[in-house]
Formats: sequence, C-alpha cells, structure tokens
Amino acid sequence: MENGPSVLTAAEKKYVQIEKDGLAVVFEVYQYYSESDLDCCLATEKDFGHVQSLYNDETDYMSSVYHSWLRERNHVVFLAKLHGQVIGLVSSHIVDDGQTVLMQCVKVAASERGKGVGRLMYKHIVELATTRFPQLKKQSFVTDHKLDRGLCVLGTQSLISLQVPSINVPTLTSEVISNMKKRGDEYYEPIPLQPDDVRSIFLNRTVIDTLLPDGRIVQRGSVFKPLESNLDILLKRDIVWRADRKGKTRAVSLGTAPYRDPMGNCVFRINMFGQDLSAVKSVFLSQLQSLPPLQNNVICLLSVNPSLSPQIWEFCINEIGLEKGKQYWNDEIIVEDDISQSYY
Repeated sequence: MENGPSVLTAAEKKYVQIEKDGLAVVFEVYQYYSESDLDCCLATEKDFGHVQSLYNDETDYMSSVYHSWLRERNHVVFLAKLHGQVIGLVSSHIVDDGQTVLMQCVKVAASERGKGVGRLMYKHIVELATTRFPQLKKQSFVTDHKLDRGLCVLGTQSLISLQVPSINVPTLTSEVISNMKKRGDEYYEPIPLQPDDVRSIFLNRTVIDTLLPDGRIVQRGSVFKPLESNLDILLKRDIVWRADRKGKTRAVSLGTAPYRDPMGNCVFRINMFGQDLSAVKSVFLSQLQSLPPLQNNVICLLSVNPSLSPQIWEFCINEIGLEKGKQYWNDEIIVEDDISQSYY
C-alpha cells in the first residue's frame, strides 16, 4: 500500500519517500506558488541591484535596457518577490497603436523555476495591460526556439554570432571594401538615415512587403509593425540606421549601441533586412564602420534573412576575417497570437 506524500508549502522543495512493493522511492517535488505566496509589483529604479542577480550569462542584456525600459511610455516591467527577494521579472510594451502587447522578457531565478512564477507574472501583467488598454487584441514576441502550441509564426531571421578581432575596425572594413571594388564586386556606399529618412523608408509599402519579415521591424528581440507611433519609439532609442540607398531600397538595418554583458563582453547587435546579397554586405560593412573604438572581447550578433545566412557566414569569416562566436541559438522566430493565450 502506497503512503501519500506529505503536505508541501509553496516555497519549499521537498523530497518525498513513497513505498511501493517493498521499495522506497524518493521523489524531488516542487509545488506551484499561489498568488498569495508572491508579491507581484511594478519594478522601480531601486530594484535594479536585485534584478541584476537574475542575470549571469552572456545572453543577458538587462543592465543595458532596464533603466530605459522604466522610462519608456507604455512600457511595464513587473517583478515577482518572495519575502522581499526578487525571483522573477517580466517586461511588456504596448505597441502598434495600442493594439498589441509586446512580451519582451521573462526571467525567473534558477532556484525558482518550475513553480509557476512565470505564469503568475504573465497573468498580472496581462490583467494590467488589458485594464489600461481595453482595445488590446494581440500579443507578440520573438523566441529562439520552435514552439508547438499553435502559435502564429510571422517570420524567421537567422542569427549569426561573430567575434570581432581587437584591431582597428574602420581600417579593416576599408580594406575589405577596397578588395571588393578591385574584384569588380557590386558595392553600394550605404547612407546613414535621419529621422525623416527612417519614416520615408520604413513606411514605404514596397519596403514593408519585400524587405521586412512579414512586414515587421525587429530590433534586439522586439517586434513592431511599421507604424508612425512605433517609429517614434524606435527613433528615441540609441540606434544606428543604415540603408543601401533612399530610393528603391534593397537593404536596411538597425544597429543597437554596444553594451556590456555580464561576462564583460562588448556586444553589438545588428538587425538586417533584405535579400539582395550585395546590398546586405554593403550595409553590414557600414554598420561595422559606425562602431566606436573597441577593446577586446567584442561580439557582433547579426540577424539576416535565412536565405542569405550561408553566404553571410562565408563573407564574414573568409573576406572580413571575423571569427565565429559562441552560437547560443540559430533563429529568431517572430510570433503573434491572441492576448488571451498564455505560454508561461
């Protein structure tokens, strides 16, 4: 006869021994937290030190965005606290003229995973968002792995991780451009985009339909429809905008300002849109030239149309002389679904 497990408190992990057929079997059991166990609250500047404890690997960029997220209009960062200790964070942003909640980040302390913390934070943030914005219809996010929950996948970008050598990057790129011209390769002198140029290009129907993945702008894990209100958000961020040309544009990109990850690496993120290989190469080189003076341990994370991924890899390694970086994931999958669906 089996002996039932002892009663668990929500915040505890327990080892439960069950006797069956004369054998003692030990199970490690976790219990989901209930709403009364956690304090779910809006994040503040003073929480930053506690939030940093959640982030400890190369893929984390929270220290570079936390304060700006708190200042952005219609941007909500929610925390889950247990006995005053931060154990989880979720970030959301109301975009697309108030029609979509962009789910940007969900993080739970390693010791508290599998206990429903993410589910409770998601519930709180959706309730808050729908109360403030009753016209909300959709949620969107960018994920790095395949999901099998019936989600609407809008598009995919391939992610390329590169290690930048500790040399003068403008000199390096100038040599590459010179070699391309000597070989007679097609090369375009990319142009920096001013705010009016950004609006003109990214609101152009041809650009939207032919360059952007399912007509979406992706910037460091966030996804936006090409709308005036969304461009207003992006133009306030520290972004380098480049295009191969203003008219009949074939490649555009957003370069996010370099930031330090928890491992001390300087990370430069480039989101590239377009399928014309020559134009994409030209714009990528222009983004590299825009980099400030850099020291060691520089990582470039470049997202491109999947159809160009093999050629861009070859160009970066064999022609520019960059090295392969640690590849944490291969794809950025752009997802959208009804606001009522929960995935945490």
